[in-house]
Amino acid sequence: MEKELSKKIEALKLKMIRISDENGMNNSLTIQISQELDKLINEYMELTQKKNIE
Repeated sequence: MEKELSKKIEALKLKMIRISDENGMNNSLTIQISQELDKLINEYMELTQKKNIE
Protein backbone atom coordinates (compact mmCIF):
# COMPACT_ATOMS: atom_id res chain seq x y z
CA MET A 1 0.00 0.00 0.00
CA GLU A 2 2.75 2.47 0.92
CA LYS A 3 4.72 1.84 -2.26
CA GLU A 4 1.61 2.18 -4.43
CA LEU A 5 0.69 5.43 -2.74
CA SER A 6 4.24 6.70 -3.06
CA LYS A 7 4.22 5.94 -6.80
CA LYS A 8 0.89 7.74 -7.22
CA ILE A 9 2.26 10.76 -5.35
CA GLU A 10 5.38 10.89 -7.51
CA ALA A 11 3.40 10.54 -10.75
CA LEU A 12 0.91 13.22 -9.73
CA LYS A 13 3.73 15.54 -8.65
CA LEU A 14 5.37 15.22 -12.07
CA LYS A 15 2.01 15.83 -13.76
CA MET A 16 1.43 18.93 -11.65
CA ILE A 17 4.87 20.30 -12.54
CA ARG A 18 4.22 19.72 -16.25
CA ILE A 19 0.76 21.30 -16.12
CA SER A 20 2.13 24.21 -14.10
CA ASP A 21 4.92 24.79 -16.62
CA GLU A 22 2.39 24.77 -19.46
CA ASN A 23 -0.43 26.74 -17.84
CA GLY A 24 0.94 28.58 -14.83
CA MET A 25 0.73 28.12 -11.07
CA ASN A 26 -2.67 29.80 -10.77
CA ASN A 27 -4.35 27.72 -13.47
CA SER A 28 -7.43 25.86 -12.22
CA LEU A 29 -6.08 22.49 -13.40
CA THR A 30 -2.77 23.08 -11.60
CA ILE A 31 -4.67 23.94 -8.43
CA GLN A 32 -6.93 20.90 -8.78
CA ILE A 33 -3.96 18.55 -9.17
CA SER A 34 -2.23 20.25 -6.24
CA GLN A 35 -5.27 19.58 -4.06
CA GLU A 36 -5.36 15.94 -5.15
CA LEU A 37 -1.67 15.70 -4.35
CA ASP A 38 -2.25 17.18 -0.90
CA LYS A 39 -4.89 14.51 -0.20
CA LEU A 40 -2.57 11.71 -1.26
CA ILE A 41 0.30 13.10 0.82
CA ASN A 42 -1.97 13.37 3.86
CA GLU A 43 -3.15 9.80 3.29
CA TYR A 44 0.47 8.63 3.02
CA MET A 45 1.45 10.45 6.19
CA GLU A 46 -1.47 8.94 8.12
CA LEU A 47 -0.57 5.49 6.89
CA THR A 48 3.10 5.79 7.83
CA GLN A 49 2.33 7.35 11.23
CA LYS A 50 -0.03 4.50 12.08
CA LYS A 51 2.62 2.03 11.04
CA ASN A 52 5.21 3.72 13.29
CA ILE A 53 2.85 3.66 16.28
CA GLU A 54 2.09 -0.05 15.96
